[in-house]
Amino acid sequence: MLILIHMDKTPQATDSTTACLFNLAVLDCQPLGAGAAMGGVLGAGGVGAGWLGGSDSAGAELGAERQGGDGRGRVGAGRQGDYGSGVGGVGGQGEYGNGGVGAGGQEEYGSGGDAFGSLGGGGRELRGAAGVLRNTAVRALYSLGLDSGEVELRAMGERRYMVTGITPVMPEPAGALPEPYRSASAALARMLDSEQPGRPGLLMGMDPEFLLLRESTGRVVPASRYLPMEGVAGCDAGPPGTRGVFPVAELRPAPRGEPRALLAQLMSAAREADRLITDRSLRWRAGGMPLRGWALGGHLHFSGVTLCAPLLRALDNYLALPLFLLEDIRAAARRPRYGVLGDFRPQPHGGFEYRTLPSFLVSPVIAKGAVCLAHLIVSHYEDLPLRPLDREDLHAAFYSGGKSPVRTAWPPLEAQLRALGGYAAAARWIDPLLRAIAEQQSWDESRDIRGSWVRSAPPYSGALPSGRADAYQ
Repeated sequence: MLILIHMDKTPQATDSTTACLFNLAVLDCQPLGAGAAMGGVLGAGGVGAGWLGGSDSAGAELGAERQGGDGRGRVGAGRQGDYGSGVGGVGGQGEYGNGGVGAGGQEEYGSGGDAFGSLGGGGRELRGAAGVLRNTAVRALYSLGLDSGEVELRAMGERRYMVTGITPVMPEPAGALPEPYRSASAALARMLDSEQPGRPGLLMGMDPEFLLLRESTGRVVPASRYLPMEGVAGCDAGPPGTRGVFPVAELRPAPRGEPRALLAQLMSAAREADRLITDRSLRWRAGGMPLRGWALGGHLHFSGVTLCAPLLRALDNYLALPLFLLEDIRAAARRPRYGVLGDFRPQPHGGFEYRTLPSFLVSPVIAKGAVCLAHLIVSHYEDLPLRPLDREDLHAAFYSGGKSPVRTAWPPLEAQLRALGGYAAAARWIDPLLRAIAEQQSWDESRDIRGSWVRSAPPYSGALPSGRADAYQ
Protein backbone atom coordinates (compact mmCIF):
# COMPACT_ATOMS: atom_id res chain seq x y z
CA MET A 1 0.00 0.00 0.00
CA LEU A 2 1.40 3.41 -0.97
CA ILE A 3 0.17 6.59 0.68
CA LEU A 4 1.59 9.98 1.45
CA ILE A 5 1.34 11.70 4.83
CA HIS A 6 3.62 13.75 7.10
CA MET A 7 4.50 12.53 10.59
CA ASP A 8 7.53 14.36 11.92
CA LYS A 9 5.81 17.03 14.05
CA THR A 10 2.50 18.05 15.55
CA PRO A 11 0.85 20.23 12.90
CA GLN A 12 -0.66 23.62 13.57
CA ALA A 13 -4.10 24.58 12.37
CA THR A 14 -2.93 25.59 8.88
CA ASP A 15 -0.26 22.92 8.25
CA SER A 16 -0.49 20.68 5.23
CA THR A 17 1.71 17.62 5.43
CA THR A 18 2.76 14.56 3.46
CA ALA A 19 4.91 11.47 3.90
CA CYS A 20 5.60 8.34 1.90
CA LEU A 21 4.22 4.98 3.05
CA PHE A 22 4.44 1.59 1.41
CA ASN A 23 2.44 -1.41 2.55
CA LEU A 24 1.36 0.32 5.78
CA ALA A 25 4.89 1.45 6.80
CA VAL A 26 6.48 4.92 6.63
CA LEU A 27 9.25 5.33 4.05
CA ASP A 28 9.80 9.11 3.99
CA CYS A 29 8.12 12.33 5.09
CA GLN A 30 8.18 16.03 4.24
CA PRO A 31 6.02 19.09 5.05
CA LEU A 32 4.02 20.67 2.26
CA GLY A 33 3.47 23.88 4.19
CA ALA A 34 0.16 25.71 4.21
CA GLY A 35 -2.18 27.75 2.09
CA ALA A 36 -0.76 28.06 -1.42
CA ALA A 37 1.24 24.88 -0.98
CA MET A 38 -1.98 22.96 -1.45
CA GLY A 39 -2.67 24.45 -4.84
CA GLY A 40 -2.23 22.20 -7.84
CA VAL A 41 -1.31 19.15 -5.79
CA LEU A 42 -4.34 17.12 -6.77
CA GLY A 43 -4.01 15.33 -10.05
CA ALA A 44 -6.68 14.07 -12.39
CA GLY A 45 -8.98 11.54 -10.80
CA GLY A 46 -8.30 12.72 -7.27
CA VAL A 47 -10.97 12.44 -4.61
CA GLY A 48 -12.44 15.64 -3.27
CA ALA A 49 -12.20 16.89 0.29
CA GLY A 50 -13.64 14.88 3.17
CA TRP A 51 -13.33 14.89 6.94
CA LEU A 52 -11.45 12.14 8.77
CA GLY A 53 -10.35 11.49 12.33
CA GLY A 54 -8.82 8.98 14.68
CA SER A 55 -11.87 7.37 16.32
CA ASP A 56 -15.31 8.88 16.22
CA SER A 57 -18.70 7.36 15.64
CA ALA A 58 -19.82 10.13 13.30
CA GLY A 59 -19.31 8.52 9.91
CA ALA A 60 -16.30 6.19 9.91
CA GLU A 61 -17.93 4.42 7.00
CA LEU A 62 -17.04 5.59 3.55
CA GLY A 63 -18.62 8.85 2.54
CA ALA A 64 -16.57 9.93 -0.49
CA GLU A 65 -17.41 8.57 -3.92
CA ARG A 66 -15.06 5.76 -4.94
CA GLN A 67 -14.84 6.54 -8.62
CA GLY A 68 -12.78 9.70 -8.04
CA GLY A 69 -13.47 13.17 -9.30
CA ASP A 70 -15.57 15.29 -6.96
CA GLY A 71 -16.58 12.87 -4.20
CA ARG A 72 -17.26 14.57 -0.90
CA GLY A 73 -18.03 12.92 2.37
CA ARG A 74 -16.92 11.96 5.84
CA VAL A 75 -14.77 9.02 6.80
CA GLY A 76 -14.42 8.86 10.54
CA ALA A 77 -14.67 12.52 11.51
CA GLY A 78 -13.72 13.19 15.09
CA ARG A 79 -11.08 13.61 17.76
CA GLN A 80 -8.67 10.92 18.78
CA GLY A 81 -9.40 9.58 22.24
CA ASP A 82 -12.93 11.02 22.43
CA TYR A 83 -14.91 8.14 23.92
CA GLY A 84 -18.28 9.83 24.09
CA SER A 85 -20.15 9.44 27.35
CA GLY A 86 -18.23 9.69 30.59
CA VAL A 87 -17.60 6.89 33.03
CA GLY A 88 -20.27 6.26 35.65
CA GLY A 89 -19.97 4.53 38.98
CA VAL A 90 -16.19 4.88 39.28
CA GLY A 91 -14.80 4.59 42.78
CA GLY A 92 -11.74 2.45 43.28
CA GLN A 93 -12.96 -1.00 42.39
CA GLY A 94 -16.52 0.26 42.01
CA GLU A 95 -18.96 -1.11 39.48
CA TYR A 96 -20.04 0.59 36.27
CA GLY A 97 -23.58 1.48 35.38
CA ASN A 98 -24.91 0.10 32.11
CA GLY A 99 -24.04 2.62 29.43
CA GLY A 100 -21.69 4.49 31.74
CA VAL A 101 -18.69 4.09 29.45
CA GLY A 102 -18.24 5.20 25.88
CA ALA A 103 -17.81 2.54 23.20
CA GLY A 104 -14.50 0.77 23.23
CA GLY A 105 -12.69 -2.44 24.10
CA GLN A 106 -9.69 -3.16 26.26
CA GLU A 107 -6.83 -2.06 24.05
CA GLU A 108 -8.75 0.77 22.44
CA TYR A 109 -8.84 2.55 25.78
CA GLY A 110 -5.11 2.28 26.33
CA SER A 111 -4.08 3.32 22.85
CA GLY A 112 -5.45 6.85 22.75
CA GLY A 113 -8.25 5.94 20.38
CA ASP A 114 -6.02 4.19 17.88
CA ALA A 115 -8.83 2.47 16.03
CA PHE A 116 -6.77 1.70 12.94
CA GLY A 117 -3.44 0.04 13.72
CA SER A 118 -0.42 2.34 13.94
CA LEU A 119 2.50 0.90 12.04
CA GLY A 120 5.56 3.08 11.60
CA GLY A 121 9.00 2.46 10.20
CA GLY A 122 10.54 -0.76 11.46
CA GLY A 123 7.16 -2.08 12.57
CA ARG A 124 6.89 0.14 15.64
CA GLU A 125 3.66 1.75 16.78
CA LEU A 126 3.20 5.48 16.37
CA ARG A 127 1.42 7.41 19.12
CA GLY A 128 0.01 10.90 19.46
CA ALA A 129 -0.36 13.17 16.45
CA ALA A 130 1.87 10.97 14.29
CA GLY A 131 -0.37 7.99 14.93
CA VAL A 132 -3.56 9.93 14.22
CA LEU A 133 -2.17 11.23 10.94
CA ARG A 134 -1.06 7.84 9.77
CA ASN A 135 -4.33 6.22 10.82
CA THR A 136 -6.36 8.87 9.02
CA ALA A 137 -4.46 8.43 5.77
CA VAL A 138 -4.52 4.63 5.82
CA ARG A 139 -8.21 4.49 6.69
CA ALA A 140 -9.08 6.94 3.94
CA LEU A 141 -7.20 4.98 1.29
CA TYR A 142 -8.34 1.60 2.55
CA SER A 143 -11.98 2.70 2.74
CA LEU A 144 -11.82 3.75 -0.89
CA GLY A 145 -10.66 0.27 -1.89
CA LEU A 146 -7.21 1.51 -2.89
CA ASP A 147 -3.88 -0.18 -2.21
CA SER A 148 -1.72 2.73 -3.40
CA GLY A 149 -2.10 6.45 -3.54
CA GLU A 150 -1.19 9.90 -2.24
CA VAL A 151 -3.14 11.27 0.70
CA GLU A 152 -2.92 14.95 1.55
CA LEU A 153 -4.05 16.22 4.94
CA ARG A 154 -4.52 19.60 6.55
CA ALA A 155 -4.51 19.93 10.33
CA MET A 156 -7.56 21.75 11.65
CA GLY A 157 -6.55 21.86 15.31
CA GLU A 158 -7.56 19.72 18.27
CA ARG A 159 -6.27 16.64 16.47
CA ARG A 160 -8.77 17.02 13.66
CA TYR A 161 -7.54 16.59 10.10
CA MET A 162 -9.07 17.29 6.72
CA VAL A 163 -8.20 14.96 3.87
CA THR A 164 -7.89 17.40 0.99
CA GLY A 165 -7.16 14.89 -1.73
CA ILE A 166 -6.37 11.30 -2.65
CA THR A 167 -4.61 10.32 -5.87
CA PRO A 168 -3.51 6.77 -6.65
CA VAL A 169 0.23 6.33 -7.21
CA MET A 170 0.67 5.20 -10.79
CA PRO A 171 3.63 3.39 -12.38
CA GLU A 172 6.04 5.32 -14.57
CA PRO A 173 5.64 5.12 -18.36
CA ALA A 174 8.04 2.16 -18.43
CA GLY A 175 5.76 0.32 -16.04
CA ALA A 176 7.93 0.63 -12.92
CA LEU A 177 7.06 2.43 -9.70
CA PRO A 178 9.05 5.54 -8.81
CA GLU A 179 11.50 5.43 -5.92
CA PRO A 180 11.36 4.84 -3.01
CA TYR A 181 8.32 2.69 -3.75
CA ARG A 182 10.21 0.55 -6.26
CA SER A 183 12.73 -0.64 -3.69
CA ALA A 184 10.07 -1.20 -1.06
CA SER A 185 7.94 -3.14 -3.52
CA ALA A 186 10.90 -5.35 -4.43
CA ALA A 187 11.60 -6.00 -0.75
CA LEU A 188 7.97 -6.95 -0.14
CA ALA A 189 8.01 -9.27 -3.15
CA ARG A 190 11.07 -11.04 -1.76
CA MET A 191 9.33 -11.53 1.60
CA LEU A 192 6.23 -12.94 -0.05
CA ASP A 193 8.29 -15.22 -2.30
CA SER A 194 10.01 -16.68 0.76
CA GLU A 195 6.71 -17.93 2.20
CA GLN A 196 6.03 -21.60 1.58
CA PRO A 197 2.69 -22.72 0.11
CA GLY A 198 0.10 -23.04 2.83
CA ARG A 199 2.36 -21.11 5.23
CA PRO A 200 3.31 -24.01 7.51
CA GLY A 201 5.15 -21.56 9.80
CA LEU A 202 1.97 -19.65 10.62
CA LEU A 203 1.44 -19.07 14.34
CA MET A 204 -1.87 -17.84 15.81
CA GLY A 205 -2.84 -16.27 19.10
CA MET A 206 -5.76 -14.23 20.41
CA ASP A 207 -7.11 -12.09 23.24
CA PRO A 208 -10.92 -12.03 22.99
CA GLU A 209 -12.74 -9.92 25.59
CA PHE A 210 -15.74 -10.33 27.88
CA LEU A 211 -17.51 -8.43 30.65
CA LEU A 212 -18.54 -9.37 34.18
CA LEU A 213 -22.11 -8.30 34.87
CA ARG A 214 -23.99 -8.17 38.16
CA GLU A 215 -27.38 -8.89 36.68
CA SER A 216 -29.36 -7.80 39.74
CA THR A 217 -28.11 -4.24 39.34
CA GLY A 218 -27.21 -4.19 35.64
CA ARG A 219 -23.70 -2.97 36.52
CA VAL A 220 -20.33 -4.06 35.16
CA VAL A 221 -17.94 -5.42 37.78
CA PRO A 222 -14.28 -4.54 37.10
CA ALA A 223 -12.38 -7.61 35.92
CA SER A 224 -9.38 -6.38 37.92
CA ARG A 225 -11.25 -7.37 41.09
CA TYR A 226 -10.58 -11.02 40.21
CA LEU A 227 -8.08 -11.25 37.35
CA PRO A 228 -4.40 -10.23 37.19
CA MET A 229 -2.91 -7.95 34.57
CA GLU A 230 -0.82 -10.78 33.13
CA GLY A 231 -1.63 -14.41 32.49
CA VAL A 232 -3.88 -16.51 30.30
CA ALA A 233 -6.96 -15.00 31.98
CA GLY A 234 -6.46 -11.33 32.76
CA CYS A 235 -7.87 -7.83 32.73
CA ASP A 236 -7.11 -4.80 30.64
CA ALA A 237 -7.34 -1.02 30.79
CA GLY A 238 -10.52 1.00 30.98
CA PRO A 239 -11.45 4.34 29.41
CA PRO A 240 -10.23 7.73 30.62
CA GLY A 241 -11.63 8.41 34.07
CA THR A 242 -11.49 4.86 35.42
CA ARG A 243 -8.50 5.82 37.60
CA GLY A 244 -6.52 2.66 37.22
CA VAL A 245 -9.46 0.27 37.28
CA PHE A 246 -9.32 -2.42 34.60
CA PRO A 247 -12.92 -3.35 33.75
CA VAL A 248 -12.56 -5.65 30.73
CA ALA A 249 -11.70 -9.35 31.06
CA GLU A 250 -9.90 -11.22 28.33
CA LEU A 251 -8.55 -14.68 27.57
CA ARG A 252 -4.98 -14.98 26.29
CA PRO A 253 -4.29 -18.57 25.27
CA ALA A 254 -0.73 -19.50 24.40
CA PRO A 255 -0.15 -19.17 20.62
CA ARG A 256 -0.08 -22.33 18.57
CA GLY A 257 0.54 -23.30 14.97
CA GLU A 258 -2.56 -25.46 14.65
CA PRO A 259 -6.04 -24.03 15.28
CA ARG A 260 -7.17 -27.07 17.25
CA ALA A 261 -4.22 -26.72 19.60
CA LEU A 262 -4.99 -23.01 19.99
CA LEU A 263 -8.60 -23.81 20.81
CA ALA A 264 -7.48 -26.27 23.48
CA GLN A 265 -5.45 -23.43 25.01
CA LEU A 266 -8.50 -21.18 24.84
CA MET A 267 -10.62 -23.71 26.73
CA SER A 268 -7.89 -23.96 29.34
CA ALA A 269 -7.78 -20.16 29.68
CA ALA A 270 -11.56 -20.08 30.16
CA ARG A 271 -11.30 -22.65 32.95
CA GLU A 272 -8.60 -20.54 34.61
CA ALA A 273 -10.88 -17.48 34.43
CA ASP A 274 -13.67 -19.54 35.99
CA ARG A 275 -11.36 -20.55 38.85
CA LEU A 276 -10.25 -16.97 39.54
CA ILE A 277 -13.68 -15.32 39.26
CA THR A 278 -15.01 -16.71 42.51
CA ASP A 279 -18.32 -14.82 42.51
CA ARG A 280 -20.63 -17.34 40.83
CA SER A 281 -23.47 -14.84 40.64
CA LEU A 282 -21.65 -12.80 38.00
CA ARG A 283 -22.69 -13.21 34.38
CA TRP A 284 -20.15 -13.32 31.57
CA ARG A 285 -21.11 -11.36 28.48
CA ALA A 286 -19.38 -11.31 25.07
CA GLY A 287 -20.09 -10.26 21.48
CA GLY A 288 -19.83 -6.86 19.82
CA MET A 289 -21.72 -4.72 22.35
CA PRO A 290 -23.39 -6.92 24.98
CA LEU A 291 -24.17 -3.83 27.08
CA ARG A 292 -24.84 -0.35 25.79
CA GLY A 293 -21.58 1.57 25.62
CA TRP A 294 -19.33 -1.47 26.09
CA ALA A 295 -17.79 -2.51 22.76
CA LEU A 296 -15.77 -5.72 22.84
CA GLY A 297 -13.28 -7.17 20.38
CA GLY A 298 -12.18 -10.63 19.32
CA HIS A 299 -8.56 -9.87 18.44
CA LEU A 300 -6.55 -12.47 16.51
CA HIS A 301 -2.74 -12.49 16.36
CA PHE A 302 -0.67 -13.82 13.46
CA SER A 303 3.03 -14.33 12.86
CA GLY A 304 4.88 -16.30 10.22
CA VAL A 305 3.03 -14.40 7.49
CA THR A 306 3.82 -11.07 5.84
CA LEU A 307 1.30 -8.34 6.58
CA CYS A 308 -0.01 -6.76 3.37
CA ALA A 309 -3.18 -5.11 2.14
CA PRO A 310 -4.45 -8.17 0.20
CA LEU A 311 -4.22 -10.24 3.39
CA LEU A 312 -6.22 -7.67 5.36
CA ARG A 313 -8.86 -7.47 2.64
CA ALA A 314 -9.18 -11.26 2.58
CA LEU A 315 -9.75 -11.28 6.35
CA ASP A 316 -12.36 -8.55 5.97
CA ASN A 317 -14.30 -10.28 3.22
CA TYR A 318 -13.96 -13.96 4.14
CA LEU A 319 -13.94 -13.71 7.96
CA ALA A 320 -15.40 -10.42 9.19
CA LEU A 321 -18.25 -10.59 6.65
CA PRO A 322 -19.60 -14.04 7.66
CA LEU A 323 -19.30 -13.22 11.37
CA PHE A 324 -21.18 -10.00 10.65
CA LEU A 325 -24.02 -12.11 9.24
CA LEU A 326 -24.14 -14.07 12.52
CA GLU A 327 -23.85 -11.23 15.01
CA ASP A 328 -26.56 -9.96 17.33
CA ILE A 329 -28.26 -6.84 15.98
CA ARG A 330 -26.99 -4.84 18.97
CA ALA A 331 -23.37 -5.49 17.89
CA ALA A 332 -23.75 -2.96 15.08
CA ALA A 333 -23.46 -0.18 17.67
CA ARG A 334 -19.77 -1.06 18.02
CA ARG A 335 -19.14 0.38 14.58
CA PRO A 336 -17.92 2.62 13.16
CA ARG A 337 -15.85 3.74 16.14
CA TYR A 338 -14.49 0.20 16.62
CA GLY A 339 -14.44 -2.89 14.47
CA VAL A 340 -13.57 -0.97 11.31
CA LEU A 341 -12.55 -2.94 8.25
CA GLY A 342 -8.85 -3.62 7.97
CA ASP A 343 -8.25 -2.75 11.63
CA PHE A 344 -4.79 -4.02 12.60
CA ARG A 345 -1.99 -3.38 15.04
CA PRO A 346 1.67 -4.48 14.83
CA GLN A 347 2.89 -6.67 17.67
CA PRO A 348 6.28 -6.95 19.41
CA HIS A 349 6.58 -10.58 18.28
CA GLY A 350 6.97 -9.32 14.71
CA GLY A 351 3.49 -10.26 13.57
CA PHE A 352 0.24 -8.32 13.69
CA GLU A 353 -3.14 -8.27 15.41
CA TYR A 354 -6.37 -8.26 13.41
CA ARG A 355 -8.90 -6.23 15.41
CA THR A 356 -12.05 -6.00 13.29
CA LEU A 357 -13.96 -8.91 14.80
CA PRO A 358 -16.36 -8.70 17.77
CA SER A 359 -15.67 -10.99 20.71
CA PHE A 360 -16.35 -14.47 19.40
CA LEU A 361 -16.55 -15.84 22.97
CA VAL A 362 -20.33 -15.75 22.53
CA SER A 363 -20.09 -19.54 22.27
CA PRO A 364 -17.44 -22.26 21.79
CA VAL A 365 -19.05 -23.16 18.46
CA ILE A 366 -18.58 -19.62 17.15
CA ALA A 367 -15.03 -19.43 18.53
CA LYS A 368 -14.00 -22.74 16.98
CA GLY A 369 -15.39 -21.79 13.60
CA ALA A 370 -13.86 -18.31 13.65
CA VAL A 371 -10.39 -19.54 14.64
CA CYS A 372 -10.32 -22.36 12.09
CA LEU A 373 -11.68 -20.10 9.37
CA ALA A 374 -9.10 -17.41 10.14
CA HIS A 375 -6.26 -19.93 9.95
CA LEU A 376 -7.56 -21.25 6.64
CA ILE A 377 -7.87 -17.74 5.16
CA VAL A 378 -4.41 -16.56 6.19
CA SER A 379 -2.87 -19.81 4.93
CA HIS A 380 -4.42 -19.41 1.46
CA TYR A 381 -5.44 -15.76 1.08
CA GLU A 382 -3.86 -15.47 -2.38
CA ASP A 383 -6.58 -17.88 -3.59
CA LEU A 384 -9.37 -15.67 -2.19
CA PRO A 385 -9.63 -12.68 -4.56
CA LEU A 386 -13.25 -11.55 -4.12
CA ARG A 387 -13.77 -8.14 -2.48
CA PRO A 388 -17.52 -7.47 -2.18
CA LEU A 389 -16.95 -5.03 0.71
CA ASP A 390 -15.26 -2.70 -1.77
CA ARG A 391 -18.74 -2.04 -3.16
CA GLU A 392 -20.22 1.19 -1.86
CA ASP A 393 -23.56 -0.28 -0.86
CA LEU A 394 -22.10 -3.29 0.96
CA HIS A 395 -19.43 -1.18 2.63
CA ALA A 396 -22.12 1.10 4.04
CA ALA A 397 -24.34 -1.85 5.01
CA PHE A 398 -21.52 -3.43 7.00
CA TYR A 399 -21.12 -0.32 9.14
CA SER A 400 -24.84 0.27 9.60
CA GLY A 401 -25.68 -3.35 10.42
CA GLY A 402 -27.73 -4.02 7.29
CA LYS A 403 -27.38 -7.76 6.77
CA SER A 404 -29.73 -8.26 3.81
CA PRO A 405 -27.56 -6.73 1.06
CA VAL A 406 -24.41 -8.29 2.49
CA ARG A 407 -26.05 -11.71 2.61
CA THR A 408 -26.47 -11.70 -1.17
CA ALA A 409 -22.70 -11.39 -1.59
CA TRP A 410 -21.89 -14.37 0.64
CA PRO A 411 -22.49 -17.46 -1.59
CA PRO A 412 -19.51 -16.88 -3.95
CA LEU A 413 -17.25 -16.31 -0.94
CA GLU A 414 -18.46 -19.51 0.69
CA ALA A 415 -17.89 -21.46 -2.51
CA GLN A 416 -14.29 -20.28 -2.73
CA LEU A 417 -13.64 -21.17 0.91
CA ARG A 418 -15.02 -24.68 0.42
CA ALA A 419 -12.80 -25.11 -2.65
CA LEU A 420 -9.56 -24.43 -0.74
CA GLY A 421 -7.20 -27.36 -0.33
CA GLY A 422 -7.23 -27.16 3.45
CA TYR A 423 -10.98 -26.84 3.89
CA ALA A 424 -11.76 -30.53 4.31
CA ALA A 425 -9.50 -30.82 7.37
CA ALA A 426 -11.22 -27.83 9.01
CA ALA A 427 -14.79 -28.53 7.86
CA ARG A 428 -15.81 -30.11 11.18
CA TRP A 429 -15.48 -26.74 12.92
CA ILE A 430 -16.31 -24.34 10.09
CA ASP A 431 -19.42 -26.09 8.75
CA PRO A 432 -21.59 -25.19 11.79
CA LEU A 433 -20.97 -21.50 11.08
CA LEU A 434 -21.86 -21.90 7.43
CA ARG A 435 -25.06 -23.78 8.28
CA ALA A 436 -26.02 -21.04 10.73
CA ILE A 437 -25.50 -18.39 8.06
CA ALA A 438 -27.66 -20.39 5.63
CA GLU A 439 -30.39 -20.59 8.29
CA GLN A 440 -30.03 -16.84 9.00
CA GLN A 441 -29.35 -17.47 12.67
CA SER A 442 -27.68 -14.92 14.94
CA TRP A 443 -26.10 -15.10 18.37
CA ASP A 444 -27.66 -13.58 21.47
CA GLU A 445 -25.39 -11.17 23.36
CA SER A 446 -27.70 -11.06 26.38
CA ARG A 447 -26.82 -14.63 27.32
CA ASP A 448 -24.45 -15.68 30.08
CA ILE A 449 -21.56 -17.50 28.36
CA ARG A 450 -19.85 -18.81 31.50
CA GLY A 451 -21.51 -22.22 31.54
CA SER A 452 -20.83 -22.92 27.87
CA TRP A 453 -17.09 -22.44 28.40
CA VAL A 454 -16.53 -24.28 31.66
CA ARG A 455 -18.85 -27.26 31.45
CA SER A 456 -17.19 -30.64 30.96
CA ALA A 457 -17.86 -30.90 27.25
CA PRO A 458 -15.42 -32.23 24.60
CA PRO A 459 -13.32 -29.25 23.43
CA TYR A 460 -13.97 -29.87 19.73
CA SER A 461 -17.60 -30.98 19.53
CA GLY A 462 -18.70 -28.92 16.56
CA ALA A 463 -22.32 -29.92 16.17
CA LEU A 464 -24.67 -26.98 15.99
CA PRO A 465 -28.32 -27.78 16.76
CA SER A 466 -30.55 -26.67 13.92
CA GLY A 467 -33.93 -25.02 14.06
CA ARG A 468 -33.44 -23.58 17.53
CA ALA A 469 -33.22 -19.94 18.54
CA ASP A 470 -30.69 -20.85 21.24
CA ALA A 471 -28.54 -23.02 18.98
CA TYR A 472 -25.36 -21.23 19.96
CA GLN A 473 -25.69 -22.18 23.60
